[in-house]
Amino acid sequence: MKKILFPTDFSTTASNAFVYALHLAKSINAEIFVLHSYEMPIISTTSGGQPELIQGVYESIELNNFERYKNEGPILRKVAAEYGLEDVKLTFIFEEGLLLMNMKRIIKDEAIDFVVMGTNGNHSLEKKLLGSNTVNVINSIDIPILSVPAKAKFRSLFSFGFATMLNESDKVGIDRIIRIATAINAEVKLLHVLRKENREIVDVIKKWKEYFNNDKVKIYTVLNPNLEESVFYFIDEHLIDVMCIVKRQLNFFERLFTSSLSKQLSYHSDVPVLILPQPKQV
Repeated sequence: MKKILFPTDFSTTASNAFVYALHLAKSINAEIFVLHSYEMPIISTTSGGQPELIQGVYESIELNNFERYKNEGPILRKVAAEYGLEDVKLTFIFEEGLLLMNMKRIIKDEAIDFVVMGTNGNHSLEKKLLGSNTVNVINSIDIPILSVPAKAKFRSLFSFGFATMLNESDKVGIDRIIRIATAINAEVKLLHVLRKENREIVDVIKKWKEYFNNDKVKIYTVLNPNLEESVFYFIDEHLIDVMCIVKRQLNFFERLFTSSLSKQLSYHSDVPVLILPQPKQV
């Protein structure tokens, strides 16, 4: 059985991502570890020599966090039942400390396969992790992370997209995507954008098709000097359910989804992004 780690602060964004986590878990026969992490505030010791007062404050904060966690657990189980996914195994973890450190420890101790988390640049869960964006946490974790936008609504997991320069180094990541997609009978659609005419590309694509030798893997080429525009139209035209990237593409995708063009297209804003670890150098 696969294992998914789902960090949550029980917000709307996080709860929306939980539905994706449930569907993914059902599709690949996985269980979900639901993590709620909280931090204790630093209280000045200049409180008139009353350490018991400080201890009482800490105990009150911990109790309030635990009561909220205890109440939210049944709500998430009810969400699972509403989607007919109550058979997905849920394990609830309540931890004090830095969220990122708790995540890394649980990933190691429980041999977690995926992280699923809701993302919204101004969201408190992300601020706990790294301030205003998810890049640092992505760089700190070496397993796939499914980043689910706040507006995303689960529709299907039939089509995985990946933009490639057709470099040999991309094959490791694509092979990993294919394994994930195969487990849920999904297609993998690869996009290669040509900035200018290249007659040799036909032979390169032929070799790539021979390498993958899989009817579920499709390769599309587009001649367009505007790479960002090509990626957006690829997502829209081919109804991509999950866009996949490797870590080295993060800077490009950050620019892509904050560009003015992104405001002109709607579908992409609902599409989760699966971030894969950088393939290890051999």
